[in-house]
Amino acid sequence: MRLHIYALTAIAAPLALGACANAGLSQQEQAAASQSAAEAPYLKAEVTALNKLAAIYIDAAALYKQAADIPDENNGLKEMLLSLHDYRNGEREVIQDRVIALGGQPATMGEALGTGHRTFTALRTAVDNDSEVAVEEVLRGEEYIRDELAKVAAKDLTPETSALIAKLQVSVKAEITKLKATDQAI
Repeated sequence: MRLHIYALTAIAAPLALGACANAGLSQQEQAAASQSAAEAPYLKAEVTALNKLAAIYIDAAALYKQAADIPDENNGLKEMLLSLHDYRNGEREVIQDRVIALGGQPATMGEALGTGHRTFTALRTAVDNDSEVAVEEVLRGEEYIRDELAKVAAKDLTPETSALIAKLQVSVKAEITKLKATDQAI
């Protein structure tokens, strides 16, 4: 019996609070109040931009995992690329969480361009030094992320999203520096 009371309370409480929140509002005001945050024009643009980034991060993580299987030497490169794969996956989740916080539906698939990039990488390894190809392709991926983050940063964003983009930019810049040094060492 107690379980049923808890269940009814869990259902009724949000409904009662919603009714109180809209009390005294006209129908038009109630409709505006119940409108999803992501339906506001400026937030729609922000959700779209974040979803594009999420798709790019999905592709990047897939590329980095594929690139980790490429190195032809046991030089720690595989571990470095797998670590970057995990890190970018974590950042993708943060981007998707931000989309949800804005009232949007997060992207769960990559872009066609990312699939093409991975295919190109696979073909390239047939004729080049595998370790060098792996680093160069991941570096290209990071530079693409950097450029896309810069485009999003130039938009009119909420303060929370601006802070997120700035944090992501610092992360990508550090990885580009590390990858360039690794590429020079190969």
